[in-house]
Amino acid sequence: MKVLRARTLGFCPGVRRAVEAAEAAAARASESGGRGFVLGQIVHNPRVSARLTGLGMDRLDEPLDLAAGELTGAVVVIRSHGAAPEVVAGLRAAGADIVDATCPRVAANQKAAASYAARGYLVVIAGDKGHGETLGVAGHAPGAIVVSDPDEALAVPADRPVALIAQTTISESEYAAIRSALLSRRPDLADSGGVCGASRERQAAIEDFRGLVDAVVVVGGMNSANTRRLAELARSLGVPAWHVENAAGIPPELGSYASVGLSAGASTPDEDIDEAEARLLELGLSRAGSSRELTGD
Repeated sequence: MKVLRARTLGFCPGVRRAVEAAEAAAARASESGGRGFVLGQIVHNPRVSARLTGLGMDRLDEPLDLAAGELTGAVVVIRSHGAAPEVVAGLRAAGADIVDATCPRVAANQKAAASYAARGYLVVIAGDKGHGETLGVAGHAPGAIVVSDPDEALAVPADRPVALIAQTTISESEYAAIRSALLSRRPDLADSGGVCGASRERQAAIEDFRGLVDAVVVVGGMNSANTRRLAELARSLGVPAWHVENAAGIPPELGSYASVGLSAGASTPDEDIDEAEARLLELGLSRAGSSRELTGD
């Protein structure tokens, strides 16, 4: 019985950059005796969030309700998902020292959204409604619409030029379906793309499991969009797949499979991955390396 790690899993560069920025901000706040905050959840992982809380970084969830000067002397980290311009303006008005840890790929999508909106396009964002990233990108394009599936895309007004931008963690298949629906209404659709290369790599690594494993475990926060999509992709391989937050969520029945693929979302730290693998080994499985070694890629 074998455990096979995905060739690419865990923290992506944008998440690692954001976490390191938050840790540095915590140290700075501690040295100066000031307060430290993270705008929302730095990444969608409870372990990472708890670690930052332990370093003195509080979570700031209602930045638009701040009074002028309320955050004078405080450090506020904008998470990897980014933020809308009005949110950033509110933080500045409150006196915050802002550390912008927005993922560079997300920042590029924000700029694209603003550019299209300024030229009169209706900006459509393919992704999850209410997600921090889509809210932030939409904030750069007044009137932007977030659509989650082709049916919603077909309901988008087609009375002016439309530009499509992806949530960075959406799957290629989801994005293609939404794009196709919009093209049926606006053949002149401006397709900005925007799916993150790191997301594509993790999705491709799940595809590598095809024919190699009898089950898949994907480790990551239950509110992590990219982790959820990896689990959905794993199920599409025709094998049982589990999305677990950490090792404690791995069921004993996984020990009955001859081979199990192990993956993790882009916001999952190494500790969670290592502990999940250790749990699978406890169930009687043995380490088989990574899918990269077996596929030769």
